Amino acid sequence: MTDKLIQSRYEIANSSEKVRRPVAPGVEDALSGHVLGQYRLVERLGRGGMATVYKAYQPSLDRYVAVKVLSPFLAQNSDFVARFQREAQAIARLNHPNILPVHDYGQEGELIYIVMRYVEGGTLQDMLGRPLGLDTAVEIIAQMGGALDYAHQRGIVHRDVKPSNILMADRNWALLGDFGLARMVGASVRITQTGVGMGTPAYIAPEQAQGIGVDARSDIYSLGIVLFEMLTGQVPFEGDSSLVVLLKHLKEPHSRRGRSTPISQSP
Repeated sequence: MTDKLIQSRYEIANSSEKVRRPVAPGVEDALSGHVLGQYRLVERLGRGGMATVYKAYQPSLDRYVAVKVLSPFLAQNSDFVARFQREAQAIARLNHPNILPVHDYGQEGELIYIVMRYVEGGTLQDMLGRPLGLDTAVEIIAQMGGALDYAHQRGIVHRDVKPSNILMADRNWALLGDFGLARMVGASVRITQTGVGMGTPAYIAPEQAQGIGVDARSDIYSLGIVLFEMLTGQVPFEGDSSLVVLLKHLKEPHSRRGRSTPISQSP
């Protein structure tokens, strides 16, 4: 029964994007040189499943910022637009040294965007592929744990904790970004039940994969996967498809892979 439920949710997630995607396809990927509000988009920094991130210049404050432009089909959903505004305001009120600050948000036509601090140091994902030093891993995980605890005390669950959402202002200062985006997008395209974000398969909590609701414990599970990867250089569950990985989170004990690799001390 569990297998069928996970497969059903996975197939709905894929089909939802295929059906709703035709509105101005790809326009959010080709905006370098354009202006959104007071922000001039300079260059594309990266792209995820539902958004594209740009480095942008804000002349009023003479600074660079990061602008995340969401896929245009989301703007068609009035419920999403209202939810986005509420979530953006709630996230902007978070004030913690290890949470990426949100400066602004807006909408121009079918383009919805959110403006954040620009961080030049890349993400934790860029540092992985091999085990990190123990001191470095402990420092990063302590900072992320503090950021999540702060948000959880204010009723905000991240829902998509993963290395690519952890920005490195420098090697010893991490910032957690993308609060609430998984829930906003998930609810809009109806790929999950109310209040449940799809997350990222390699880091997803079992209850999140099943669609039975998430809370602070789901973020802690995902952060544990990040810690495992920092110490071993690998995630505990891998597979040929997202569905296979989701099922492994539910059925298999955590792997002992990487145990033979000594944990090095940071230099």
